Amino acid sequence: MMFIWVGADVDCQIAEIKNATYIAEKEIGFKNSNFTLPFHISLKISFPVSDDVAQNVIYDVENIYRAITRFEIEIDKIECHENICWIRYKQNDVIDSIHDKLNAMLLEKYGVGLHEYDCDYKFHTTLFMDDDSSKVKKAYDIVKNVYVPSSICINKLVIGASDSGGLGTYKVVREVNI
Repeated sequence: MMFIWVGADVDCQIAEIKNATYIAEKEIGFKNSNFTLPFHISLKISFPVSDDVAQNVIYDVENIYRAITRFEIEIDKIECHENICWIRYKQNDVIDSIHDKLNAMLLEKYGVGLHEYDCDYKFHTTLFMDDDSSKVKKAYDIVKNVYVPSSICINKLVIGASDSGGLGTYKVVREVNI
């Protein structure tokens, strides 16, 4: 079994908040790090596929990516919800369309159904996630006023994979510049 993750790379465009997040993560001592992948907007919740179709899934996701051109997305705010802190993005027709195309292709070709989060997906960049919500709240308090741009240009899409699906185990396996 392999777990696939898909995202829009925003790593270089939010450098100030990334640096503050890194410092806070080390200072507080989170169980899992968000620095195993580039900072990104998740395009769909990660999903498992059998090893025998994993490369085909990656190829088909790449094909969807290659049909996309650069686009802007507006940042809404930094939010904290119990065990997760994230940068929340405003609703965006392009990213909604990518999400829908990915879900349709995965269901039709590979039988990957919708996860409950896919039905009302909140586009975000995770800053902190931990079982200890007090750590997340403490980290949020450190970064909540750090500068983030009002909008960013999406020019790179990425695909990651993990053998276990656990936090911190994903590695980027494909990058598509758009």
